[in-house]
Amino acid sequence: MSFRAAVDWFKRPKRKFIVGCGLFVLIIIISDKFIFPLPLDQLYKPSATFIYSRDRTLLGAYISSDSYWRKPLKLSDISPLLQKSVLVCEDRWFYYHPGVNPVSLIQAAYDDIKAGKIVRGGSTITMQIARMMEPKSRTLKAKIIEMLRAFQLELHFSKKELLELYFNMAPYGGNIEGVGAASYFYFGKPARELTASQAALLTSIPNSPQALRPDINLANSLNARKRVLGVMRANKIISENDYREALDEEIKGKKYKLPNIAPHLCNELLAKYRGSPEITCAVDLKTQSICEAVVNNFKGSLAMKGINNIAVVVIKNSTAEVVAMVGSCDFYDIQHEGQVNGATAPRSPGSALKPFVYGMALDKGLVSPNMVIEDVPAYYSGYTPENYDRQYRGAVSVADALRNSLNVPAVHICAKVGQKNFFALLKKGGLSTLTRKDSDYGLPLILGSCEIELLDLTTLYSCLARGGVYKKYHYLLDESSVDSVRLFSPAAAYILAEIMSELERPDFPSSWEFSPNIPKAAWKTGTSYGRKDAWSIGFNPTFTVGVWAGNFNGEPSPDLVGAEAAAPILFEIFRLIDTGSARRWFAEPITVDTRKVCAVSGMPPGPHCAATVDELYIPGVSPVTTCTIHKEILIDSLSGYRLCRYCSSGKHVKHVVYEDWPPKIATWLVKSGHAIAPIPEHNPDCTGTYAGDRPVINSPTEDVTYIIRGHIPLADQGITLEASVAAGSKKIYWFIDGELYAEAAPGQKVFYVPVPGSHKLVCTDDEGRSSSLIFTVSSGG
Repeated sequence: MSFRAAVDWFKRPKRKFIVGCGLFVLIIIISDKFIFPLPLDQLYKPSATFIYSRDRTLLGAYISSDSYWRKPLKLSDISPLLQKSVLVCEDRWFYYHPGVNPVSLIQAAYDDIKAGKIVRGGSTITMQIARMMEPKSRTLKAKIIEMLRAFQLELHFSKKELLELYFNMAPYGGNIEGVGAASYFYFGKPARELTASQAALLTSIPNSPQALRPDINLANSLNARKRVLGVMRANKIISENDYREALDEEIKGKKYKLPNIAPHLCNELLAKYRGSPEITCAVDLKTQSICEAVVNNFKGSLAMKGINNIAVVVIKNSTAEVVAMVGSCDFYDIQHEGQVNGATAPRSPGSALKPFVYGMALDKGLVSPNMVIEDVPAYYSGYTPENYDRQYRGAVSVADALRNSLNVPAVHICAKVGQKNFFALLKKGGLSTLTRKDSDYGLPLILGSCEIELLDLTTLYSCLARGGVYKKYHYLLDESSVDSVRLFSPAAAYILAEIMSELERPDFPSSWEFSPNIPKAAWKTGTSYGRKDAWSIGFNPTFTVGVWAGNFNGEPSPDLVGAEAAAPILFEIFRLIDTGSARRWFAEPITVDTRKVCAVSGMPPGPHCAATVDELYIPGVSPVTTCTIHKEILIDSLSGYRLCRYCSSGKHVKHVVYEDWPPKIATWLVKSGHAIAPIPEHNPDCTGTYAGDRPVINSPTEDVTYIIRGHIPLADQGITLEASVAAGSKKIYWFIDGELYAEAAPGQKVFYVPVPGSHKLVCTDDEGRSSSLIFTVSSGG
């Protein structure tokens, strides 16, 4: 084509228009890229956060970082009535124009000139988005910029996306932006559920947000609603009947108050997921309401005892979801620091960690439920544990030691398991507050020499309900579960559940003793040192529930005892939350079996055990050593002396079965009221080796008076305790004035810190053979 022909082609009007449009689009594109780029970041402002329960009930909402209420929505979440209403009222040609509607602009200009004032703006929805993106005063220059921005927006977004932007950016008065937030504040419902009346009102408000707010100018907003409803009727969006019903529908002249359910949990979610427009958590409203009601019922009676706060956590065992959380008695109780979350506040757990050390011992084959273990004074590198009642029972079964929450046996088992191993298990089990080295905690860790969060501890207990498998708790409904970790065998977890579900125990709450509806659960209580914290954590196949009671300022109370302050709350929650499966219990694993054990020692019965009981055990793991307590002794029926193979010949011999307890246990069994027939003294006329096997005390001696020197520290004046024993002896026990003072290996020296006076010293070996003497200590100069 020649140049002249090209000029002739261009002179035709239609072709001029096409080329002009092309050049205009090219200019817009160049401006958008290089000269006047679109500030896209202004289209997406910080969102408020709306938190929902698992059934999509709103729990609470939290304002955005720039102090606005915004809730971005997809078009599918917005009522079709509202979408149609906005289009017919604001921009009926929205889907056909390129961002600017020249006809609307000309008509608006004509109407404004005719009226002598601005009566309509002529802005398209796209132009309104441009104005909301970059607010400016209404001038000709601003209108031109809006038009340019509108063209740019149309290049960047589809019509559907632009309509979404409008609904999410439109002003609705005050600090409310977007229909998502406006629907909640003005009608208390999601935008998808709007009626025709409500849709009409939300259509009108952005035209004059302050003047048309129903909570400030109800009359104005009702008039605006009527005008929009008329347009909707005229455009057949609603029928005549719908129109009349919409006019009669009440519009409240106030903003709806947002709910504030589970505020402590919502705060946890907000801290973790701040900036998310909405969060759907795993909270079950029924369970949450029950927990809140139970806490409310108990708070008055506890407050009278100086206990001002309660926290509760409920974990769904199958998923490790947090389905309920109560952080305090009253979130708004400033005096008692109600906004502190007791579910995540580190506190001393007291005895609540004990089940886990027994679980380790079961899995290591160190114990079985009926096996008798020591409850006697013990010394661990300067640490001497004591029971809660400061009493010793001598010997107690593993099950009773756990059910009675005895400290001394628990420390003994922890020492056998290994404190480092126990610490490692707790760390693996999610106790995030154990931040120091294991050696910093030492053996007292088993008794609560640490701080633990109720949420972490409840989650750890839930592993027992899961057959020994730990899963970290999670808040969100659809949150993918982290990898599980096996902490205990299914057998150990089941045996612990059986032991801990027994009701005949000291920490069973007295208020439930005569209740006919006791829910079946395995549970443990804890009381911190100084009575500052009371705990009770329990589980059944469905839920694990944790309860803490105390004061956030650490103030103690004599009534802060797990059994009385926390356990009644635990049982009441279990009674109410799991009624459909209250009597359902764990199936016995195939790795668990039942066997007969000695009724006294808890060991597999020997030939001299008179009575047996049934015991759950782990075949191939649990101890199989037969009873060592019941022994048959040869007795001279005439003299009553004990006989041996060297001196029994020619005697009138009778065979008698005795309980032959280790000396340190026997002493305390007698003190605790356990009747033990003493084994008779060996025949003094025996010429065999047995008679010379009793210990020989080498130090101290009876013919020396030991003087305490006043100028020397008492700890440096220890009197040596030393004895010679038979070759077969493995351990010797030193008793001073009837009290076990120490145990030692043969040849090991023990030092006695002297006390003035005469003292009876008894040295006994592990066969029960003993020697004694009296020695004297005097105060000197």
